[in-house]
Amino acid sequence: MCSVDGYLDMEAQNLEKGKRKRDNISVREYYCYKFQMREDETNETLYSGRLFQQYSVDEHIKLETQRLNFFSFNPDLFRIEMLQGLIDILRLGERDASNIGKQTFLPVTFIGGPRDMRRRYMDVISLVQQFGKPYLFITMTCNPSWPEIKEHLLPTDEAQNRPDLISRVFKVKIEELKTDILKRNIFGKVAAFMYTIEFQKRGLPHAHFLIILTNEYKLLTPESYDNIVRAELPDCKAEETLYKLILQHMMHGPCGKLNPTNSCMQQKKGGCKFKYPRSFADQTSKGKNSYPIYRRRNTGLVKVKDHYFDNTWVVPYNPFLLGKFNCHINVEICSDIKTVKYIYKYICKGYDKIAYHIHDNDTNVEVDEIKEYQSARWVSPPEATWNLFGFPINEMTPAVYHLRLHLEGQQFVSFKSASSINSIMNNPMIRKIMLTEFFAMNKTNKDAIKLNLLYKEFPQYFVWSVQYKMWTRRTKGNVIGRVVTCHPTEGERYYLR
Repeated sequence: MCSVDGYLDMEAQNLEKGKRKRDNISVREYYCYKFQMREDETNETLYSGRLFQQYSVDEHIKLETQRLNFFSFNPDLFRIEMLQGLIDILRLGERDASNIGKQTFLPVTFIGGPRDMRRRYMDVISLVQQFGKPYLFITMTCNPSWPEIKEHLLPTDEAQNRPDLISRVFKVKIEELKTDILKRNIFGKVAAFMYTIEFQKRGLPHAHFLIILTNEYKLLTPESYDNIVRAELPDCKAEETLYKLILQHMMHGPCGKLNPTNSCMQQKKGGCKFKYPRSFADQTSKGKNSYPIYRRRNTGLVKVKDHYFDNTWVVPYNPFLLGKFNCHINVEICSDIKTVKYIYKYICKGYDKIAYHIHDNDTNVEVDEIKEYQSARWVSPPEATWNLFGFPINEMTPAVYHLRLHLEGQQFVSFKSASSINSIMNNPMIRKIMLTEFFAMNKTNKDAIKLNLLYKEFPQYFVWSVQYKMWTRRTKGNVIGRVVTCHPTEGERYYLR
């Protein structure tokens, strides 16, 4: 397994390869430099305790505010209008592009914004349509007691005071888990996978993985479930190390009668929202919902801290992953699209906030997307350092290609507000877009005619060149296409799909 020091060496090598001469650096790069651990000097910033937690959050907010201010202070820099709209306006005698077009506030390119999260969710739905429902759902939570974290702490320090260390070590673990899943194929050959990173209010990050296996490795029987997932304590003598790890990381609660105030307890419905304690079961079987009923034999009670537990409290796990990563790592067999909605739940409930506004539906309130995003949003120190280091909060394989859809003359055209309409209209490239060139390829290109592909299948064999506005034959890479969302009320555009 890759160590933290090994990962730091990899970071240095990548920086050396991509080094380019320039006279300035970005704000994010500056704070990355400030947060580095160096052998030849002591970085007092990293050892300032809770003050460093506050400092990292402040600098993250500064960076994010700077990015948001670009969209807020430059609403006229870029505009969007339909091609037919530009033609109509030109006929009416308008020549100045600054007087037309829709202003863009918080675009899809802003990572973590509402449009970005919705796009990612729709991309994952496309993967499910292409490869089938997920078969494995893995949740991995950072362990502040990892030796890679402890060995870099001062004797009097706590892991919570080093969010930079937590973020970097967790990133190493995530990369190692990805290697196990995608390259070492510990569960079998993977057709598609995706993960998201989330941050708890009090600090520790956790990751949700969804894995779609190829047909020959799909889990269809209770016996195949048992080969991957367990939900009971092993023999304490035969598997002593695994036994201790389960008691340390994989026992739920206590909740219910043992602890009615636990965070998992539902006040209105009553009981644990994760349905613990579960029922005993002599054999694994398929459940009524998308999750199986795992084998949980009654092997007696075991004392954990001040309470006694049995197998009904064990969270499902994989012995290999639990032994390797030494943290809470829940592995579940699933076959439900609800898990996709779960890992992208932020598109529905939004980010954690401590304040909100209520508007009357009858009043025309202008919604400022930037203020809506910024308003009283909760940011934890590990989330701040994670973003300052530029680590991704989401990843999926294979990549999803976004295909535009429009009727004739209704494609959107991006332009600068300082441009003249004549210069925009005289640019021949504005009429060459994905959809029109797809039609042209099916008329003139021999490969396209022979393959006879649908629009959404086209990116699997051809690549769109943004610079030259043309499709060329794909030579490497694995992608799928997704036609952008279109509502049935849009009529002809919807039926064009």
